[in-house]
Amino acid sequence: MIRLALIAAALAGFVSAAHADQCQDDVAKIDKALSSQEVDADVRAQAEDMRSQAVQLCGAGNAEEGLAVTAEAKVLLKIE
Repeated sequence: MIRLALIAAALAGFVSAAHADQCQDDVAKIDKALSSQEVDADVRAQAEDMRSQAVQLCGAGNAEEGLAVTAEAKVLLKIE
């Protein structure tokens, strides 16, 4: 039973690290789009706010929520 709990904890750590990496990748894509695209001021403000929210969420360990926010920002900026 203890062995199973340790394995589950290790897998959760790997999944969490993978989500954190994805958060960083998505934030970098948003940064690149904001610096290289002409973006309407309202869209820029909204995307920058979403980026900030995602960074806070991912940094606080809420990577899934952070990824949901970066996904919305990427749609807004029309990037993948």
